[in-house]
Amino acid sequence: MKNDEILELFRSHLSVDLNLSQNTIDSYDSDMTDFLRWCRSSNINVLGTPTEKIYDYLLKLRNKGLNPATIARRLSTLKHFYKFAVGEGITDKNPCVSIEGPRLMRKLPRILDQKEMERLINTPDKSTHLGLRDTAILELWYACGLRISEVQKVQISDLLLELQLLRVMGKGGKERLVPFGRFAHEAVVDYLETGRPALVRASSQSELFLNRLGGGFSRMGLWKMLKKYADQCNFRFTATPHTIRHSCATHMIEAGADIRTVMEFLGHADISTTQIYTHLDREYLQEVHKSFHPRA
Repeated sequence: MKNDEILELFRSHLSVDLNLSQNTIDSYDSDMTDFLRWCRSSNINVLGTPTEKIYDYLLKLRNKGLNPATIARRLSTLKHFYKFAVGEGITDKNPCVSIEGPRLMRKLPRILDQKEMERLINTPDKSTHLGLRDTAILELWYACGLRISEVQKVQISDLLLELQLLRVMGKGGKERLVPFGRFAHEAVVDYLETGRPALVRASSQSELFLNRLGGGFSRMGLWKMLKKYADQCNFRFTATPHTIRHSCATHMIEAGADIRTVMEFLGHADISTTQIYTHLDREYLQEVHKSFHPRA
């Protein structure tokens, strides 16, 4: 079987069987194209590649100056490809089974401290309909530690206002109930009573947060809204949509929240994802110690 035919089968598997996005498929395609080009230049049969040749390829990538994260991604692509090829009976050899990727240093996310978060939330002009809306978005976003996609998808029916709970549809269609406090409650009520009626164009509009044209928000629209207020606050770094989620989780850990509770709150599938916030908490404590301890 020719390399082009193998690659086309792999693309079909990614699209049809795994239902991956086009961007992800393009990334796999780019990685595999580079590997197949290397195989041709090295006179290697891609389906009979021995493990030591995979190591040679990875070494070549490192010598070219690619960072460990990129090399790890390339290896992940090869692992997926050979697993697919063995599963389809195209080959009986998977040369990547015993290969481990480079160790990656996990970057700690940057967060806003509590005073900075309060300043961000108080920046919108609440004398306007859009200001009421933006205040409600920021309050609920921070109160519930939401992903930007979760903010975008909130429906009016997801609000359990009397119970101060929000029904959130997370990754993989997993639903969770997330509590929010009185500040978010007051902001959402003000928006529902005064801000939203001025924006809505159709009574059937089900999204909680509406743009200035009366439709639902796009991810980019939410991003731009956050950036506008963050720029006005002139923070020490560029705040991103995930900054709000990271800040919420870190502030909860700082206040003594149990890590498993925070895991459920954020909708993480694995506790190892949540444990990064314990590292953030230790870093915060170290900074406090340096600043205030007389013998630091």
